[in-house]
Amino acid sequence: MSQKSDITDLTICRAAFAAWVFIYHVDLHLHFSLALGPFSALITHGYMGVDGFFILSGLVLLHTHREFDAVRKDHLHKHFRWAGHGMALSFYARRLARIYPVHLATILILLALAVAGAALGVHPHAPQRFGLATLVENLFLVQGWGADHFGAWNYPAWSVSTEWAGYLLFPLLALIITYFINLVSLQLVIAAFPILGVLYFVWGHSLNLAFGVGFYRFFPEFIAGMAAWRIAPPVADFTPARHLFLYSGAGLLLVGAVLGVDLVTVIGLWGLIFAFYLQADAQFPPVLGRRPVLHFLGLLSYCFYMSFAIAEMLTVRAFQYLGGQPADEKLLFAAMMTAITFILAILLRGFVEQPCRRAANRWLQPAPAAAPQKVPATEKPQSLF
Repeated sequence: MSQKSDITDLTICRAAFAAWVFIYHVDLHLHFSLALGPFSALITHGYMGVDGFFILSGLVLLHTHREFDAVRKDHLHKHFRWAGHGMALSFYARRLARIYPVHLATILILLALAVAGAALGVHPHAPQRFGLATLVENLFLVQGWGADHFGAWNYPAWSVSTEWAGYLLFPLLALIITYFINLVSLQLVIAAFPILGVLYFVWGHSLNLAFGVGFYRFFPEFIAGMAAWRIAPPVADFTPARHLFLYSGAGLLLVGAVLGVDLVTVIGLWGLIFAFYLQADAQFPPVLGRRPVLHFLGLLSYCFYMSFAIAEMLTVRAFQYLGGQPADEKLLFAAMMTAITFILAILLRGFVEQPCRRAANRWLQPAPAAAPQKVPATEKPQSLF
């Protein structure tokens, strides 16, 4: 079984998912998807990239934090129960260090822009998004827990808030999923899709549940991703199974995305992600190959995802100041929004995300065990009595 925390295929998937969401939001201004005719749903359903992140998050977390599986195996021993509590706290600290610094930095950037705009007499387009109450919710990462229905402050962060709720429950979910036999995990995967199917039909044939209702979409996909890790080892070395999930997952993803059927798309996303993980678990070369540029974009994907709303606001304001309309200068608008997003993402990764992760790794590194003292050969040990 592969022990690498970074899996090339899955890291590249992160880049693809972030790009899909980004293009979707650019299209909300430019409507260039209309030129694609029957393939326009590929763009207009780009919000499905978030579903890819949700599935990927559950899988990668359980792959990376296998210590919870070890605690489950020794659950009868009091020592390991206490160790489980300590690992949960360490897990929370590491995940918070992973997501919160960039989230806080984007909030501070938006706050600075709001203050500067107020000083210049420029008011935000949607002032209800920048209130004090919603600021507090964002600072505590609870804006996606049912209170926010319009995307306050950095609106893509609703999914980060939702994932944070999943992280809080992750130790418990991990112990439950690893406690039972593999068949139970397979049943969880199978059950996740009918649940998503009900949401799909109730929500008007869409899985675009965001902000205050994102929980309903998140948890079935997150748990399906966790369960994928559990059922991977028995089939990873079986080549026909890897090929089956790879081709069927890619086919369903493409068909669902082209036709705009979100339920088919999310099944394809799970199948493709699972196939990539099987390939890594069997210790075969990445399906997508070694592609340093795409791998770097995958590592940049979180900062990129968290930056595009700021870039969007700045680009729209620039067009308003110049008296133009985005739809009239589509290429310029797309180029400006892309450039600003990449610049912000690179700055956030270099000056916020990476330094904070390195600091967290130093602080959370367990202290080395003290070496036992050697008794000199000429000295007899003292009696305990």
